[in-house]
Amino acid sequence: MSPLDIDGIKKRLEAKQLGGKFHYFAELGSTNLYARTLAEQGAAQGEFVIAEAQTHGRGRLGRRWESPPGVNLYFSVILRPRLLPVHAPQITLMAAVALAETIAPLIRQAPVIKWPNDILVNDRKLAGVLSEAACSPERIEHVILGIGLNLNYRAVSMPPEIRQRATSVADLTGNPIDRESVMVRLIHNLDRCYGELEESGFETLRPRWDAFFGLRGRRVRIENHEHVVIGRALGIDRNGALILEDDFGELQNIYAGDVISLES
Repeated sequence: MSPLDIDGIKKRLEAKQLGGKFHYFAELGSTNLYARTLAEQGAAQGEFVIAEAQTHGRGRLGRRWESPPGVNLYFSVILRPRLLPVHAPQITLMAAVALAETIAPLIRQAPVIKWPNDILVNDRKLAGVLSEAACSPERIEHVILGIGLNLNYRAVSMPPEIRQRATSVADLTGNPIDRESVMVRLIHNLDRCYGELEESGFETLRPRWDAFFGLRGRRVRIENHEHVVIGRALGIDRNGALILEDDFGELQNIYAGDVISLES
């Protein structure tokens, strides 16, 4: 596959807050780590770090994100949101909406958001979000929003251990995908959703998040370190916490954890 045409992406952008500057690499350890260093050095909101490949790509809970060269999108963007620190987790939810709305027109199947940060199709991971916030007691200093999106990563090329758990847009459509076009569309959707979050709060995005939520009414297991809760997922509250009805009929708000569906 050809390298990303960064100049071509810039020329097509009409974003309001994102995409003012791009840092592009053939290979990085982690775009999130590099972007965090830039943010700590005073980099502006909206600066992107893009890599063709990552040697230490990371997902949530420290998991590895397979990042082969030249086939997918791996990037991080620096955000300096006008939000209270308590609302920092909503950045992940906002990004999941932007991702789902970018992917939906590309494939026949409806993409599904797995709370809080994965996009699945046919129960296989297509994309993921990793947001890392630096906060003071009064404000969010910055958020590094990292995204990995499988576009042209065919299942036959995937390691056996993830082949049954991952998919790509090319595998779902049978056709190669223009990475630049998807990148432009995704930046525009991120820019729009981020602006809505800052201006009106997550309540404006919540119905769209709900429309992609794939676990509603399903029995799930939540694992958070050694703490385990089992119950039925009902949705999310206004702050983005997962609402779970446990086996005793009590409602619990889950703010962190790994969600495992117990129903096919």
